[in-house]
Amino acid sequence: MGNPLTAVMRVIGRAIATVIVVVWLVFEVLLLPLVRPVVHWLGRLALFEKLGAVIGSLPPYAVLVLLAIPFVLVEPLKAIGLYWIATGLIVRGLALFVFAHLVSLLTLDRIYHAGHTQLMQIGWFARLMTWLISLRDRAFAMARSTPAWRWSAETVAKLRTWVRTLIEPAGRS
Repeated sequence: MGNPLTAVMRVIGRAIATVIVVVWLVFEVLLLPLVRPVVHWLGRLALFEKLGAVIGSLPPYAVLVLLAIPFVLVEPLKAIGLYWIATGLIVRGLALFVFAHLVSLLTLDRIYHAGHTQLMQIGWFARLMTWLISLRDRAFAMARSTPAWRWSAETVAKLRTWVRTLIEPAGRS
């Protein structure tokens, strides 16, 4: 039998990871429907179509550098926002986290998708992304199997229904 302390640490670690993943997924579920129309609209603008074509024509390591620049600038802001939330600066932290997440969606996501084919030609990058996607999928599966996830999913569904009743015109079903 294993060390009892290790078993307790695993349980605590899984509980913390589950809470983080559930909160993250709920945030994604609430934010993405609001942002998706803006991202699609921007993607249809001639400027962004041309930028996507340029990114798609770059060599793999040029796309990687192009992806790394906003990543290095934006992703630390998310951590700072979470730190501020944890230290009691909830409004400031949430505002920074949401801002950084939006900037990430509008830049990193666009660059990654426009240069995906080139990026996957870099062996170590392709292996890293495969591993990260597998890790993400396992974490999501673990979180989705918990009562916290089921409660969160039900709460989000109720919230969406409530918001729809507020914004849909009367008489429309």
